[in-house]
Amino acid sequence: MKKNKIAMKKDTSKLISEKHFWEIIEASDKGRNLVDVLSHLTIDEIFGYRYWWNHFVRISYTSSLWAVADVILNGCSDDGFDYFRFWLIARGRTVFYNALKDPDTLCDEFDYLLNPKQREYPQKEQYDYAIYDVLKRLNIDYDKALSQYNLRDRPYPKIELDWDGDSKECMAQLCPRTVAKWWRHEYFYDL
Repeated sequence: MKKNKIAMKKDTSKLISEKHFWEIIEASDKGRNLVDVLSHLTIDEIFGYRYWWNHFVRISYTSSLWAVADVILNGCSDDGFDYFRFWLIARGRTVFYNALKDPDTLCDEFDYLLNPKQREYPQKEQYDYAIYDVLKRLNIDYDKALSQYNLRDRPYPKIELDWDGDSKECMAQLCPRTVAKWWRHEYFYDL
């Protein structure tokens, strides 16, 4: 009698460690070389990377981080907030975890962007597509490869935007340093 073989999908949460994820981010030069770095990984490592990427995108979905993004970008849509969080993750482990604890610490990171050699807009939509770009470069079909992995997308937590982006006083209560330096600043409009 033949036994039915049920293909077990690989659990992406176990393919690489969180430490390895942050090493990949560090090697990518704040995301600038992310596709190149990922292209040297195995397929398992690429999907392990994606697990951690999704995890950090999800846990950074907070009202207080959105408030800082709203100040620095002079308004921030839901898509814009996604792109802001992609940029934030690419800044590295220390910047990311500090921002989760106190989003106002990003004021220092925004100051860093004032350096003409580091000048960039703090939203990076393309970082979310990095694994698609890598798999395309390697001539691997994403959907076919994904069928071997259990990459669960969990929903974002429910948050309440308990701030008024048009009120300097309200925003200053949440992120005083960022408001003091960046309120209605036009620096990023020129990029």
